[in-house]
Amino acid sequence: MFRKALRGTVQVNGADIARDAELVVLETEGTDIRLDANNEAIVLLLSGEPIEEPIVGYGPFVMNTEEEIRQAMQDFQRGDFGQIAD
Repeated sequence: MFRKALRGTVQVNGADIARDAELVVLETEGTDIRLDANNEAIVLLLSGEPIEEPIVGYGPFVMNTEEEIRQAMQDFQRGDFGQIAD
């Protein structure tokens, strides 16, 4: 699970402090999370099952390797992802 402070300042589980646009990654153990906003804040909280695979991200692309990222970018530039309908 991870959460991101989009705006404001938030303390996570009484320890980590996230400020504007900072990311906090939480461990998979445990059942509770505590978020304390020190001021007006907007927070994005995401959760999911670990995929146990390497992750490489670049722009809008998320793949397993840098080579796959390069290939996705080439495919996109060639128009291999299809066309947007009018």
